[in-house]
Amino acid sequence: MSEWTVLTTVVGEPRAQLLAAFLRAEGIPVQFRTHVPPSVYPFTVDGLAEVQVLVLAGDLDRAREALAAFEAGGEDGEALGS
Repeated sequence: MSEWTVLTTVVGEPRAQLLAAFLRAEGIPVQFRTHVPPSVYPFTVDGLAEVQVLVLAGDLDRAREALAAFEAGGEDGEALGS
């Protein structure tokens, strides 16, 4: 059985979903860990809006490369994750 490991932590589910879609398009399975149910209005107080993005331990190196590309941005030079 493969173990899930934290790739990164982002603020807000929309950003987590955007990153997850990018990683899944690269063939990397993704799960989330958060302390707030998704139905609650998002807000940032003591990290409550933080979402940990998890990938399988075996995919971690590839996911880090994909994360770097995601953060570097698209063709227009703007960071996708910002």
